[in-house]
Amino acid sequence: MTAAPLSEALRARAEIDLGALRANYRALKALAPRSRLMAVVKAQAYGHGAVEVARALVGEGCGLFAVATLGEARELRQAGIKERVFLLGGFFAEQADAVVELDLTPVIFDLALIAPLEAAARRFGKPTLAVHLKLDTGATRLGILPEELEDAIGLLRRAPHLELEGLATLLANAADPASPVTDRQLAAFGATLGRLRQSGFKPIGHVANSAALALRADSHFDIVRPGLSLYGLPPVREVAEKVVLRPVMTFKARLLQVKRVPAGTGVSYGQTFVTSRPSRIGVVGAGYADGYRRGLQAGAHVLVRARRAPVVGAVCMDLTMVDLTEVDGAGAGDEVVLWGTQGDQTISVNEVARIAQTISYEMLCTVGRRVERIYRDSGAQQQ
Repeated sequence: MTAAPLSEALRARAEIDLGALRANYRALKALAPRSRLMAVVKAQAYGHGAVEVARALVGEGCGLFAVATLGEARELRQAGIKERVFLLGGFFAEQADAVVELDLTPVIFDLALIAPLEAAARRFGKPTLAVHLKLDTGATRLGILPEELEDAIGLLRRAPHLELEGLATLLANAADPASPVTDRQLAAFGATLGRLRQSGFKPIGHVANSAALALRADSHFDIVRPGLSLYGLPPVREVAEKVVLRPVMTFKARLLQVKRVPAGTGVSYGQTFVTSRPSRIGVVGAGYADGYRRGLQAGAHVLVRARRAPVVGAVCMDLTMVDLTEVDGAGAGDEVVLWGTQGDQTISVNEVARIAQTISYEMLCTVGRRVERIYRDSGAQQQ
Protein backbone atom coordinates (compact mmCIF):
# COMPACT_ATOMS: atom_id res chain seq x y z
CA MET A 1 0.00 0.00 0.00
CA THR A 2 1.53 3.29 -1.08
CA ALA A 3 0.28 6.79 -0.44
CA ALA A 4 1.47 10.01 -1.99
CA PRO A 5 2.76 12.40 0.67
CA LEU A 6 0.33 15.18 1.41
CA SER A 7 3.20 17.64 1.04
CA GLU A 8 2.76 17.22 -2.71
CA ALA A 9 -0.15 19.66 -2.31
CA LEU A 10 -2.52 17.62 -4.43
CA ARG A 11 -5.16 19.65 -6.20
CA ALA A 12 -7.88 17.03 -5.68
CA ARG A 13 -7.76 13.72 -3.85
CA ALA A 14 -9.97 10.92 -2.63
CA GLU A 15 -8.95 9.71 0.81
CA ILE A 16 -9.79 6.02 1.25
CA ASP A 17 -10.10 4.75 4.82
CA LEU A 18 -9.23 1.04 4.74
CA GLY A 19 -10.03 0.74 8.44
CA ALA A 20 -13.61 1.79 7.71
CA LEU A 21 -13.72 -0.68 4.81
CA ARG A 22 -12.70 -3.56 7.06
CA ALA A 23 -15.17 -2.52 9.75
CA ASN A 24 -17.97 -2.50 7.16
CA TYR A 25 -16.92 -5.95 5.96
CA ARG A 26 -17.18 -7.36 9.47
CA ALA A 27 -20.52 -5.64 10.12
CA LEU A 28 -22.00 -7.03 6.91
CA LYS A 29 -20.70 -10.54 7.57
CA ALA A 30 -22.48 -10.43 10.93
CA LEU A 31 -25.81 -9.93 9.13
CA ALA A 32 -25.46 -13.31 7.43
CA PRO A 33 -23.19 -15.42 9.64
CA ARG A 34 -24.02 -18.65 7.80
CA SER A 35 -23.18 -17.25 4.37
CA ARG A 36 -19.87 -16.46 2.73
CA LEU A 37 -19.36 -12.86 1.63
CA MET A 38 -18.39 -12.06 -1.95
CA ALA A 39 -16.93 -8.55 -2.11
CA VAL A 40 -18.01 -6.67 -5.22
CA VAL A 41 -14.99 -4.72 -6.49
CA LYS A 42 -16.13 -3.91 -10.02
CA ALA A 43 -15.70 -0.39 -11.44
CA GLN A 44 -12.48 0.10 -9.48
CA ALA A 45 -14.29 -0.94 -6.29
CA TYR A 46 -16.89 1.76 -6.90
CA GLY A 47 -14.13 4.32 -7.43
CA HIS A 48 -12.11 3.33 -4.35
CA GLY A 49 -9.38 1.29 -6.10
CA ALA A 50 -9.98 -2.40 -6.72
CA VAL A 51 -6.49 -3.69 -5.98
CA GLU A 52 -6.09 -1.81 -2.69
CA VAL A 53 -9.60 -2.74 -1.56
CA ALA A 54 -9.10 -6.41 -2.46
CA ARG A 55 -5.78 -6.55 -0.62
CA ALA A 56 -7.32 -5.04 2.50
CA LEU A 57 -10.22 -7.50 2.43
CA VAL A 58 -7.95 -10.50 1.83
CA GLY A 59 -6.40 -9.50 5.14
CA GLU A 60 -9.87 -9.83 6.69
CA GLY A 61 -10.21 -13.35 5.33
CA CYS A 62 -12.30 -12.55 2.25
CA GLY A 63 -11.79 -15.22 -0.37
CA LEU A 64 -14.43 -14.28 -2.95
CA PHE A 65 -14.39 -11.21 -5.19
CA ALA A 66 -16.72 -10.11 -7.99
CA VAL A 67 -15.88 -8.03 -11.05
CA ALA A 68 -17.83 -7.07 -14.14
CA THR A 69 -15.25 -7.38 -16.91
CA LEU A 70 -12.34 -9.50 -17.98
CA GLY A 71 -10.04 -6.48 -17.78
CA GLU A 72 -10.99 -5.90 -14.15
CA ALA A 73 -10.24 -9.53 -13.36
CA ARG A 74 -6.88 -9.36 -15.12
CA GLU A 75 -5.90 -6.31 -13.07
CA LEU A 76 -6.52 -8.22 -9.83
CA ARG A 77 -4.53 -11.23 -11.00
CA GLN A 78 -1.62 -9.08 -12.16
CA ALA A 79 -1.59 -7.43 -8.73
CA GLY A 80 -1.17 -10.82 -7.08
CA ILE A 81 -4.74 -11.44 -5.92
CA LYS A 82 -4.97 -15.25 -5.90
CA GLU A 83 -8.41 -15.58 -4.31
CA ARG A 84 -11.46 -16.56 -6.34
CA VAL A 85 -12.65 -13.95 -8.80
CA PHE A 86 -16.17 -14.21 -10.22
CA LEU A 87 -16.92 -12.69 -13.61
CA LEU A 88 -20.43 -11.33 -13.06
CA GLY A 89 -20.85 -8.76 -15.81
CA GLY A 90 -20.73 -10.93 -18.89
CA PHE A 91 -18.13 -12.02 -21.43
CA PHE A 92 -17.95 -13.07 -25.06
CA ALA A 93 -17.39 -16.55 -26.43
CA GLU A 94 -13.99 -15.56 -27.83
CA GLN A 95 -12.87 -14.66 -24.30
CA ALA A 96 -13.35 -18.20 -22.96
CA ASP A 97 -9.64 -18.99 -23.17
CA ALA A 98 -8.77 -15.91 -21.11
CA VAL A 99 -11.39 -16.85 -18.51
CA VAL A 100 -9.71 -20.23 -18.01
CA GLU A 101 -6.16 -18.91 -18.24
CA LEU A 102 -6.86 -16.31 -15.51
CA ASP A 103 -8.50 -18.97 -13.34
CA LEU A 104 -11.78 -17.08 -13.06
CA THR A 105 -15.20 -18.37 -12.09
CA PRO A 106 -17.44 -17.46 -15.02
CA VAL A 107 -21.13 -16.80 -14.54
CA ILE A 108 -22.92 -18.26 -17.55
CA PHE A 109 -25.81 -16.07 -18.66
CA ASP A 110 -26.31 -17.50 -22.16
CA LEU A 111 -26.43 -21.13 -23.19
CA ALA A 112 -24.19 -20.37 -26.17
CA LEU A 113 -21.26 -19.85 -23.75
CA ILE A 114 -21.26 -23.43 -22.46
CA ALA A 115 -19.54 -24.98 -25.49
CA PRO A 116 -16.72 -22.38 -25.70
CA LEU A 117 -15.99 -22.75 -21.98
CA GLU A 118 -15.97 -26.53 -22.27
CA ALA A 119 -13.55 -26.31 -25.20
CA ALA A 120 -11.29 -23.83 -23.40
CA ALA A 121 -11.14 -25.98 -20.26
CA ARG A 122 -10.21 -28.97 -22.40
CA ARG A 123 -7.49 -27.04 -24.28
CA PHE A 124 -5.91 -25.81 -21.06
CA GLY A 125 -6.01 -29.27 -19.51
CA LYS A 126 -8.37 -28.21 -16.74
CA PRO A 127 -10.26 -31.31 -15.56
CA THR A 128 -13.07 -29.28 -14.03
CA LEU A 129 -13.88 -25.60 -14.42
CA ALA A 130 -16.32 -24.38 -11.78
CA VAL A 131 -19.08 -22.31 -13.37
CA HIS A 132 -22.15 -20.57 -12.04
CA LEU A 133 -25.42 -20.17 -13.89
CA LYS A 134 -27.18 -16.79 -13.99
CA LEU A 135 -30.98 -17.04 -13.92
CA ASP A 136 -33.15 -14.14 -15.03
CA THR A 137 -35.98 -14.28 -12.51
CA GLY A 138 -37.47 -10.93 -13.46
CA ALA A 139 -34.83 -8.22 -13.70
CA THR A 140 -34.63 -8.67 -17.48
CA ARG A 141 -30.89 -8.25 -17.56
CA LEU A 142 -28.22 -10.92 -18.08
CA GLY A 143 -29.35 -14.48 -17.41
CA ILE A 144 -31.07 -17.49 -18.89
CA LEU A 145 -34.84 -17.53 -18.70
CA PRO A 146 -36.60 -20.19 -16.59
CA GLU A 147 -37.93 -21.86 -19.73
CA GLU A 148 -34.33 -22.43 -20.88
CA LEU A 149 -33.41 -24.40 -17.77
CA GLU A 150 -33.98 -27.88 -19.23
CA ASP A 151 -31.78 -27.03 -22.21
CA ALA A 152 -29.11 -25.77 -19.78
CA ILE A 153 -29.27 -29.02 -17.83
CA GLY A 154 -28.78 -31.04 -21.01
CA LEU A 155 -25.84 -28.94 -22.22
CA LEU A 156 -24.10 -29.02 -18.84
CA ARG A 157 -24.48 -32.79 -18.63
CA ARG A 158 -22.64 -33.01 -21.97
CA ALA A 159 -19.82 -30.73 -20.77
CA PRO A 160 -17.57 -33.01 -18.68
CA HIS A 161 -14.98 -30.30 -18.00
CA LEU A 162 -17.54 -27.93 -16.47
CA GLU A 163 -18.80 -28.26 -12.93
CA LEU A 164 -22.03 -26.42 -12.14
CA GLU A 165 -21.08 -25.04 -8.76
CA GLY A 166 -23.65 -22.29 -8.27
CA LEU A 167 -26.82 -20.53 -9.30
CA ALA A 168 -27.24 -16.75 -9.12
CA THR A 169 -29.84 -14.13 -9.87
CA LEU A 170 -30.27 -10.36 -9.65
CA LEU A 171 -33.04 -8.87 -7.52
CA ALA A 172 -34.73 -5.97 -9.28
CA ASN A 173 -36.38 -4.36 -6.27
CA ALA A 174 -34.43 -5.42 -3.19
CA ALA A 175 -34.50 -1.91 -1.72
CA ASP A 176 -38.19 -2.43 -0.92
CA PRO A 177 -38.28 -5.15 1.75
CA ALA A 178 -41.98 -5.81 1.17
CA SER A 179 -41.76 -5.98 -2.61
CA PRO A 180 -43.91 -8.69 -4.21
CA VAL A 181 -41.42 -8.60 -7.10
CA THR A 182 -38.73 -9.88 -4.75
CA ASP A 183 -41.10 -12.51 -3.41
CA ARG A 184 -41.73 -13.79 -6.93
CA GLN A 185 -38.04 -13.74 -7.82
CA LEU A 186 -37.02 -15.66 -4.71
CA ALA A 187 -39.74 -18.22 -5.36
CA ALA A 188 -38.53 -18.72 -8.94
CA PHE A 189 -34.94 -18.95 -7.74
CA GLY A 190 -35.78 -21.53 -5.09
CA ALA A 191 -37.72 -23.63 -7.59
CA THR A 192 -34.79 -23.59 -10.00
CA LEU A 193 -32.35 -24.61 -7.28
CA GLY A 194 -34.65 -27.51 -6.48
CA ARG A 195 -34.88 -28.58 -10.10
CA LEU A 196 -31.10 -28.52 -10.54
CA ARG A 197 -30.60 -30.59 -7.40
CA GLN A 198 -33.28 -33.01 -8.56
CA SER A 199 -31.28 -33.36 -11.79
CA GLY A 200 -28.17 -34.44 -9.94
CA PHE A 201 -26.35 -31.11 -9.61
CA LYS A 202 -25.42 -29.65 -6.24
CA PRO A 203 -25.35 -25.88 -6.82
CA ILE A 204 -24.95 -23.31 -4.08
CA GLY A 205 -27.05 -20.15 -4.35
CA HIS A 206 -26.30 -16.43 -4.24
CA VAL A 207 -28.79 -13.60 -4.59
CA ALA A 208 -28.41 -10.91 -1.94
CA ASN A 209 -26.99 -7.50 -2.81
CA SER A 210 -26.43 -4.75 -0.21
CA ALA A 211 -30.12 -4.04 0.32
CA ALA A 212 -31.25 -7.67 0.41
CA LEU A 213 -28.43 -8.60 2.76
CA ALA A 214 -29.77 -6.15 5.34
CA LEU A 215 -33.49 -6.38 4.63
CA ARG A 216 -34.28 -9.90 3.35
CA ALA A 217 -32.79 -12.73 5.41
CA ASP A 218 -34.60 -15.17 3.10
CA SER A 219 -32.26 -14.07 0.29
CA HIS A 220 -28.99 -14.96 2.00
CA PHE A 221 -28.51 -18.53 0.71
CA ASP A 222 -24.84 -19.65 0.59
CA ILE A 223 -23.15 -16.42 -0.54
CA VAL A 224 -24.08 -12.74 -0.21
CA ARG A 225 -22.77 -10.09 -2.62
CA PRO A 226 -22.64 -6.60 -1.07
CA GLY A 227 -21.30 -3.73 -3.12
CA LEU A 228 -22.24 -0.20 -2.08
CA SER A 229 -22.60 -1.03 1.60
CA LEU A 230 -19.01 -2.29 1.73
CA TYR A 231 -17.97 1.26 0.98
CA GLY A 232 -20.04 2.64 3.83
CA LEU A 233 -23.19 3.82 2.07
CA PRO A 234 -26.64 2.36 2.69
CA PRO A 235 -28.52 2.02 -0.62
CA VAL A 236 -31.74 3.00 1.21
CA ARG A 237 -32.50 4.45 4.65
CA GLU A 238 -33.83 1.15 5.98
CA VAL A 239 -30.39 -0.44 5.57
CA ALA A 240 -28.86 2.18 7.87
CA GLU A 241 -31.38 1.12 10.51
CA LYS A 242 -30.07 -2.46 10.37
CA VAL A 243 -26.29 -1.99 10.28
CA VAL A 244 -23.78 0.71 11.19
CA LEU A 245 -21.63 1.61 8.20
CA ARG A 246 -18.70 3.99 7.92
CA PRO A 247 -18.13 5.91 4.65
CA VAL A 248 -14.82 4.86 3.15
CA MET A 249 -14.18 7.76 0.73
CA THR A 250 -13.73 11.45 1.49
CA PHE A 251 -13.47 13.58 -1.68
CA LYS A 252 -11.28 16.64 -1.18
CA ALA A 253 -9.88 19.52 -3.18
CA ARG A 254 -8.17 22.83 -2.36
CA LEU A 255 -8.92 26.49 -2.87
CA LEU A 256 -6.86 27.95 -5.68
CA GLN A 257 -7.99 31.52 -5.18
CA VAL A 258 -10.34 33.69 -3.11
CA LYS A 259 -11.49 37.06 -4.42
CA ARG A 260 -13.66 39.89 -3.13
CA VAL A 261 -16.32 41.07 -5.57
CA PRO A 262 -19.09 43.68 -5.31
CA ALA A 263 -22.84 43.06 -5.39
CA GLY A 264 -24.11 42.42 -8.91
CA THR A 265 -21.10 40.32 -10.01
CA GLY A 266 -21.82 37.37 -12.30
CA VAL A 267 -20.04 34.10 -11.61
CA SER A 268 -18.85 31.43 -14.09
CA TYR A 269 -20.17 30.46 -17.51
CA GLY A 270 -23.46 32.03 -18.41
CA GLN A 271 -23.38 34.03 -15.17
CA THR A 272 -26.26 31.95 -13.84
CA PHE A 273 -25.39 33.25 -10.37
CA VAL A 274 -25.10 36.97 -9.60
CA THR A 275 -23.99 38.16 -6.17
CA SER A 276 -26.66 40.00 -4.18
CA ARG A 277 -24.10 41.53 -1.77
CA PRO A 278 -20.37 42.17 -1.58
CA SER A 279 -19.01 38.62 -1.55
CA ARG A 280 -15.92 36.45 -1.24
CA ILE A 281 -15.85 33.87 -4.04
CA GLY A 282 -13.54 30.88 -3.75
CA VAL A 283 -12.28 28.92 -6.75
CA VAL A 284 -11.94 25.18 -5.99
CA GLY A 285 -9.49 23.03 -7.95
CA ALA A 286 -11.98 20.34 -9.01
CA GLY A 287 -14.78 20.16 -11.54
CA TYR A 288 -16.87 17.76 -13.51
CA ALA A 289 -13.82 16.12 -15.10
CA ASP A 290 -12.91 15.08 -11.57
CA GLY A 291 -16.37 13.69 -10.81
CA TYR A 292 -18.02 16.75 -9.27
CA ARG A 293 -21.10 16.93 -11.46
CA ARG A 294 -22.16 20.03 -13.39
CA GLY A 295 -25.68 19.73 -11.98
CA LEU A 296 -24.35 20.51 -8.51
CA GLN A 297 -24.45 24.24 -9.27
CA ALA A 298 -28.04 24.23 -8.00
CA GLY A 299 -28.12 23.64 -4.26
CA ALA A 300 -24.87 21.89 -3.41
CA HIS A 301 -22.51 22.84 -0.60
CA VAL A 302 -18.88 22.08 0.24
CA LEU A 303 -17.07 22.26 3.56
CA VAL A 304 -14.37 24.86 4.18
CA ARG A 305 -12.98 25.39 7.67
CA ALA A 306 -15.79 23.16 8.96
CA ARG A 307 -18.42 25.52 7.55
CA ARG A 308 -20.87 24.87 4.74
CA ALA A 309 -20.28 27.03 1.69
CA PRO A 310 -22.74 27.02 -1.24
CA VAL A 311 -21.65 26.20 -4.78
CA VAL A 312 -22.36 29.21 -6.99
CA GLY A 313 -22.41 29.50 -10.76
CA ALA A 314 -21.81 26.74 -13.29
CA VAL A 315 -19.47 23.93 -12.29
CA CYS A 316 -16.67 23.86 -14.86
CA MET A 317 -14.54 21.03 -16.19
CA ASP A 318 -11.66 21.81 -13.82
CA LEU A 319 -13.01 24.38 -11.36
CA THR A 320 -15.95 24.99 -9.02
CA MET A 321 -16.86 28.31 -7.45
CA VAL A 322 -18.17 28.62 -3.89
CA ASP A 323 -19.45 31.53 -1.80
CA LEU A 324 -17.10 32.01 1.18
CA THR A 325 -18.65 35.22 2.48
CA GLU A 326 -19.71 33.50 5.71
CA VAL A 327 -16.47 31.50 6.12
CA ASP A 328 -14.05 33.66 8.08
CA GLY A 329 -10.40 33.48 7.12
CA ALA A 330 -10.71 31.13 4.15
CA GLY A 331 -7.84 31.51 1.70
CA ALA A 332 -5.90 29.94 -1.12
CA GLY A 333 -4.59 26.49 -0.20
CA ASP A 334 -7.38 25.68 2.25
CA GLU A 335 -8.84 22.19 2.16
CA VAL A 336 -12.29 21.80 0.62
CA VAL A 337 -14.40 18.72 1.33
CA LEU A 338 -16.72 17.93 -1.57
CA TRP A 339 -18.17 15.01 0.34
CA GLY A 340 -17.15 13.59 3.66
CA THR A 341 -16.50 15.04 7.11
CA GLN A 342 -14.60 18.11 8.19
CA GLY A 343 -14.68 19.07 11.85
CA ASP A 344 -18.19 18.43 13.13
CA GLN A 345 -19.81 18.83 9.70
CA THR A 346 -20.59 16.09 7.18
CA ILE A 347 -21.79 16.14 3.59
CA SER A 348 -22.72 12.63 2.51
CA VAL A 349 -22.42 11.21 -0.98
CA ASN A 350 -26.14 10.48 -0.83
CA GLU A 351 -26.86 14.19 -0.27
CA VAL A 352 -24.64 15.18 -3.18
CA ALA A 353 -26.22 12.53 -5.42
CA ARG A 354 -29.75 13.76 -4.68
CA ILE A 355 -28.82 17.30 -5.69
CA ALA A 356 -27.15 16.00 -8.87
CA GLN A 357 -30.33 13.98 -9.58
CA THR A 358 -28.46 10.70 -9.66
CA ILE A 359 -27.47 7.94 -7.22
CA SER A 360 -24.50 7.55 -4.90
CA TYR A 361 -23.21 4.61 -6.97
CA GLU A 362 -22.68 6.91 -9.95
CA MET A 363 -21.09 9.67 -7.89
CA LEU A 364 -18.48 7.28 -6.50
CA CYS A 365 -17.79 5.57 -9.81
CA THR A 366 -17.23 8.82 -11.69
CA VAL A 367 -14.55 10.28 -9.43
CA GLY A 368 -11.99 10.97 -12.14
CA ARG A 369 -8.69 9.25 -12.88
CA ARG A 370 -6.72 12.41 -12.22
CA VAL A 371 -8.01 12.48 -8.63
CA GLU A 372 -5.25 10.92 -6.54
CA ARG A 373 -6.36 8.09 -4.23
CA ILE A 374 -4.72 8.36 -0.82
CA TYR A 375 -4.98 5.25 1.37
CA ARG A 376 -5.00 5.48 5.12
CA ASP A 377 -6.16 3.36 8.03
CA SER A 378 -8.31 4.82 10.79
CA GLY A 379 -6.99 2.14 13.14
CA ALA A 380 -8.41 -0.23 15.66
CA GLN A 381 -9.70 2.50 17.96
CA GLN A 382 -12.73 3.06 15.69
CA GLN A 383 -13.46 -0.61 14.98
